[in-house]
Amino acid sequence: MLFYFYMRKPNLLIKTLPMTTRNESKLNMYDAVISFCNNNASVTASIPAFQSALTNFQSTVAGIHSNAQLEANIITGHTASKADLKQTLATAAANLAALVYAYAIDAKDSVLRERVNIVPSEFKKFKDEMLIAACSNIRDAANANIAELAPYGITASSITDLQTAIDAYAAKISSPRNAVSQRASYSKAITALFKQADGILKKQLDKMALNFQAANIDFYNTYKSNRTIIDPGTSATSIAGTVTNSDNGQPVAGAHVQLVGNGHADVTDAQGNYILKSIEIGTQQVKITCAGFADDTISNIIVKLGKTTTVSAAISPVAA
Repeated sequence: MLFYFYMRKPNLLIKTLPMTTRNESKLNMYDAVISFCNNNASVTASIPAFQSALTNFQSTVAGIHSNAQLEANIITGHTASKADLKQTLATAAANLAALVYAYAIDAKDSVLRERVNIVPSEFKKFKDEMLIAACSNIRDAANANIAELAPYGITASSITDLQTAIDAYAAKISSPRNAVSQRASYSKAITALFKQADGILKKQLDKMALNFQAANIDFYNTYKSNRTIIDPGTSATSIAGTVTNSDNGQPVAGAHVQLVGNGHADVTDAQGNYILKSIEIGTQQVKITCAGFADDTISNIIVKLGKTTTVSAAISPVAA
C-alpha cells in the first residue's frame, strides 16, 4: 500500500516521502486486532463497552483503507471510468435510501420518508453536482438515525461505503487542480484517522482488555500479541511445523498440508517438516492429508504479521 503526504509552503506544493514502513506495519496490526476480535465475538460481547469501542475502531480503520485507496487512485490515475463510478454511487445511494425509507414508514416519520423518497432511476439521471448532493443527503439522513436503522441492516460500514463512493465520484469529476486539493484532503484525513485509531486502542480497547485477564487469559494474551507492531521487512509471515505418526511419534513424509480456503500448500519432507509462506494475518485453518492416515484439520490458528506460527500435528494411521 502506497501513500503520499503533502505539505504546503508559500506558492509551492511539496511531495513528501511515501507512507513509512512503520505506519504500514501499524495498519497491518490494526487489521490483525480487528480480525482476532471478530473471530472471538462471543468473548468480546461479554464486555459491551469493549464491543462498542471495537466497532468504532473498525469503522476508523476502514476509513484509513478507503482514504488510502482514493488517494492512491488520484496519484496513479488508476480510477474507474466516470460511468462505472456513477453506477456504483447510484446503486449504493438507492439501496441505502430504500432501507431508510422502510424505517421511515414504520416510524411514521413523513419528513424523513420524503427526504429519502428517490427511486433508483432518478439517481442515474442527476447531473454531477446534483447527484453528489442527493447522495450526501441520503448519507446524512442515515447518519442521523443510525441507532434506529440497525434492525434494517444499516451499519456504520454501510454509510462509510456510500461516502467512499461519493468521494470517488467527486474526485473523478473534479479538475486536475481540484484533484490536487482532494489528494491533500485524503492525506490529512489519513493522518487524523491514524491518530483516532491509536486513541481508541490505547485509551479504550487496551484498558478494557484487562477485564479478560481473569475470565479468558488466552484471549487476553493473544490480544496483546496482536497489538505488537512488526516490520514485515524483517521476517516472513508463515505457518510451519512437523507432522508425526500418532502411534509411534515418527515423522510422516509426503503429507499434504494446505491452508483452508487458500492455495498455499506444502508437502512434508523426510523429517515431517513443512512451511506455508507469505500467508495472510488473522485466524487460519490448516488441513493435513496423507495416504494411509486419517485427515486432520487444525482450526483457530492465530497468524501474526512478520511471525512464523508453529503448528505441528500427530495424525492417526488407518487400517489398510
